[in-house]
Amino acid sequence: MKKKALLLALALAGSTSAHAQTTKQPEPARENTNDTIPSEKNAVAAEISKLTIIESLQAIKKDPTTVKFHSAMCYDMAMPPVYTTFSCPTCGTETQYHTQSYQGEVANRVAYLSRSLGQIKAKTAVDFSDFCSKCSKDSDDQPELKFNASCIDCGQSFNWTANTIEELEQLPLLLTDFPVTEVDQGHIGEQKIAPEKLSEYLSNRLLCQACREKHGLK
Repeated sequence: MKKKALLLALALAGSTSAHAQTTKQPEPARENTNDTIPSEKNAVAAEISKLTIIESLQAIKKDPTTVKFHSAMCYDMAMPPVYTTFSCPTCGTETQYHTQSYQGEVANRVAYLSRSLGQIKAKTAVDFSDFCSKCSKDSDDQPELKFNASCIDCGQSFNWTANTIEELEQLPLLLTDFPVTEVDQGHIGEQKIAPEKLSEYLSNRLLCQACREKHGLK
């Protein structure tokens, strides 16, 4: 009798062990891989950046003296060649221009402008086609350096141009850090922009007309 009881106990123990081995183990907790989290953080950062820019522009418009305008020493430069070459970024065609003309100034800034676009706070693209003898559609008209930008507030696309040598020299102003505390005016004795015009200049190239009006920057 005792022997039968012992055998029965061993059989039950084996059955319990087998059941324990076949029981599905709980899966370890998975890490949260929700891709929306970094996207939300980026959106918040973009919103903060946008507000910083707009508030800085409003402050400059209200009181331009809050910005420090400084200049650098001027050094004698070697006489440039009479002609310079515009190499079209689109088709590669080369066009000759007088170095000291508006067209020549654009030609000498192609690489710089293409390299600097990503530093402008508004998404901006430049169109050099007017300066290419092959791509230009309005060969009889004065060429224009054209830009297309996306408003930093609403995303609306808008256009602006730089049609003079003076306006070309002002383009580095768009690389200014925000909030604006100082501006490089170039060489001593030069003035890229009057202090009271700075807010308007930046606003017109970072915000569409509707958003400029909305934020009192018209």
